[in-house]
Amino acid sequence: MPVERVTDRAAVEAAMNEFDLLGRDTFLHKYGFRSANRYFVKRGDRLYDSKAIYGVAHQMQYPELGPKRSADFSGGERQVQEPLEALGFEFEVAPAPVGEVQDADDQPRISSEDVRLISSSRSKKFYADLAIEERDAYEKVSSSLERLGDLLKSKLASPNKFEVRTTAGFHVKSGVRSFIPKDLWFSVSPRENSKDLASIPQMFMIVSERGIEYGFGASVSPTDFSQQAPKRAVRTAAPKIFVRLPAPGSVEATGIAQDIDDAPPWFFRSKHRLDPKEKEFSSLQEWLRYLQSDRGKKNAAGTISRYLRGDEIDHTDLSEEVATMARLFEPLLDREWHARLRGVEGVEANQELLVEEESMELEGRTEFARLLRKFMDTFRRRREGPFTTEGELGSTMRDLRDCLQDLPCVSARPNIRVKVSVGQGSWTKTPWIALLDARETTSTQRGRYIVFLLAEDLSRTYLTLNQGMTELVSRLGQRGAVEEMHRVAEQSRPLILELLDPGFTLDRDIDLGSETAAARNYEEGTIAYMELLSENLPDDQTINTHLESALLAYDRLIAREQSVIQEDDGQPTWETYSIDDALEELFLEREDVERYLDIWRNKKNLILQGAPGVGKSFIARRLAYALIGFKDDSKVQTVQFHQSYSYEDFVQGYRPNGNLGFERKNGTFYEFRDRAMRDPSGTYVFIIDEINRGNLSKIFGELMLLIEPDKRGPTWKTRLAYATEADLDFFVPDNLFILGMMNTADRSLSLVDYALRRRFAFVAMEPLFGAPKFRAHLEVRGVPEDVVTRIVNAMGELNQAIQSDRTNLGPGFRIGHSFFTPTATVRDPDGWYRRIVETEIYPLLEEYWFDAPETADQWRDQLLR
Repeated sequence: MPVERVTDRAAVEAAMNEFDLLGRDTFLHKYGFRSANRYFVKRGDRLYDSKAIYGVAHQMQYPELGPKRSADFSGGERQVQEPLEALGFEFEVAPAPVGEVQDADDQPRISSEDVRLISSSRSKKFYADLAIEERDAYEKVSSSLERLGDLLKSKLASPNKFEVRTTAGFHVKSGVRSFIPKDLWFSVSPRENSKDLASIPQMFMIVSERGIEYGFGASVSPTDFSQQAPKRAVRTAAPKIFVRLPAPGSVEATGIAQDIDDAPPWFFRSKHRLDPKEKEFSSLQEWLRYLQSDRGKKNAAGTISRYLRGDEIDHTDLSEEVATMARLFEPLLDREWHARLRGVEGVEANQELLVEEESMELEGRTEFARLLRKFMDTFRRRREGPFTTEGELGSTMRDLRDCLQDLPCVSARPNIRVKVSVGQGSWTKTPWIALLDARETTSTQRGRYIVFLLAEDLSRTYLTLNQGMTELVSRLGQRGAVEEMHRVAEQSRPLILELLDPGFTLDRDIDLGSETAAARNYEEGTIAYMELLSENLPDDQTINTHLESALLAYDRLIAREQSVIQEDDGQPTWETYSIDDALEELFLEREDVERYLDIWRNKKNLILQGAPGVGKSFIARRLAYALIGFKDDSKVQTVQFHQSYSYEDFVQGYRPNGNLGFERKNGTFYEFRDRAMRDPSGTYVFIIDEINRGNLSKIFGELMLLIEPDKRGPTWKTRLAYATEADLDFFVPDNLFILGMMNTADRSLSLVDYALRRRFAFVAMEPLFGAPKFRAHLEVRGVPEDVVTRIVNAMGELNQAIQSDRTNLGPGFRIGHSFFTPTATVRDPDGWYRRIVETEIYPLLEEYWFDAPETADQWRDQLLR
């Protein structure tokens, strides 16, 4: 629901009076607001959190609508500042806390308990699963990091040259509930390259389960990104970044090194987020030589950092630490950064630098707002008569198009074309201005695009990331098109969480105020949006900034498929994936892989069962690719069963709609089945992890029959439990294959339902310590032959003992080889082996022999001898 404009000064005064009565903390907690960092509204000599005051004043003036929360203000501080100033209130940008003089107790603080709660929350699947104390820790740490980032920036000699960024996607009060809890961080980086975290130097602080890591990062590691485009952007940028650092052995480097050595201990590392307090390079000079070497350029990352853990956190003044960071690392950060990076997967990796420079020229200009108002006024008059775009309306449409096309964020992208529409042959109820990327679509009838959608009464405009529906409706019907648009939107939103920071909302709750089918489909197809009120349109610089954010997200979606290879003709093809490709990644032999695939093709449904560490998840993905014939993640869906997983989650059921009611929603398997049915020539794989953790008869329901290999297709279609008269009967297509995984060592698992067991083929995954490929993998990673032999022999003896203990354990409890499969070079093989035994193998043995702890201790000692 949009925020109504507060026009009653008395309502604001009443909110301030309650603020004074309750005190700041109680007031903010009561109404769900976080502390303001910079912007405050002033009354007398007191400062008040502006958005909180405005939100509560909204309730005072509009009691039927209630108070507004922080997430309701999608338009930034301007949405609050302008109406409050119109009521005679002054605004102040002030780093000091409101109302009172700052004291030591109001310093940004992070405790070891906060870090412990952050760590425990990482095991939760969604933000909505966090306990109250975990959510509070997230908010407290997030707020403290914002303030520490601002403090660090203020300590720099030229603070206006730098920008503070914080964790994208963490907005507990914004309604985001479907994303995994993540580490919290801040970075301070050069403003001239401000929007590309892939390749800019930064001072940083990260709070994670490892503790608090902070220091200077020359570049973010490519391995920290899941998408190919930023990985390639980093690798392209890193050499140009590193060459601008001080030359090893130079007078400048020697001076910086002396300052760092005088403030120990700092650790010189090859990337962020490594194990605490391990030094890879002995000095700044060695670290700089590494960065500027071929190996360093290939790694494309490097940090100087230190960690705080446990009691160290409670006894460290973080404000002093960031002041030290500013003093030590400013010479490394405040340099000339002009690396022009272009042509990476269609993403202009450094185009943000150009856009930032050019957008400064837009400050104060309001050409877009003027033309949009003129367009709305002309359209309002002309739509009462016969349809035509001749004359003033057509001229204004062209001027509006050219205005957007000339904005720096658009002109920097030659693939973008702007189109303006008021209908075709008859007036539309909802005019639009679309930005189409030729790599994705050239028409609003299909694909994704950015579009300004004007409400029917022209009172508001939505800047949206949206999707074409015309061709979908033609192919799938209205209901099928809506379901497909919802699927695409839900798949896209986790990839563009950074849009939350500039004030976009990641849902489809726009209201165009029109009953037309086209308007409803625009609403249903919305992936993300920002509302712009017609009476308060932003200036050109702000529009350019918002559009740049949306276009970056658009770029990311276009380049999202990691496996797509861009061929010379510009047509994307999927990377082929054969049994030979699988064998390059697996320790299995060819005959085993061929046998598993033959069984799966015939049975349609396969379960991989085995002990922990045999690589079931890794093998499952590679078998899926081999079955499909391509490395195509769009044809693979993974879920994990648990005790509360239900038929409604898996197939179909009713869910709360947020309006005190319920609506029917299709489950994960239902939606994936629809995807397979729309592509009958393709092969689709549905992977179920921990398949025997759920109540299988309850979850599968009618599918218990329909997944059988001889019951596939429309001949065996049936009515689902929640089907309506208008629904078609349900069946499972022949091109959908199911792959389950079972951990045979989990004592909490229930037995697999016999009816389900009859419908799946089962293959056992064995520990492969004796496989030649396992030995070769370790030797390539730098593990010497004697340590490899020690692992193979010791784990072989342990597994033999576990297999022989038929009373308590047995073959299904043998320990897998993947505990000992490093992904990077092992620098200390003996220490690496000891750590795995002590922190991974021994806790498992304690669980196995919980009633005979001396046996677990005996085997630990034997493994470490």
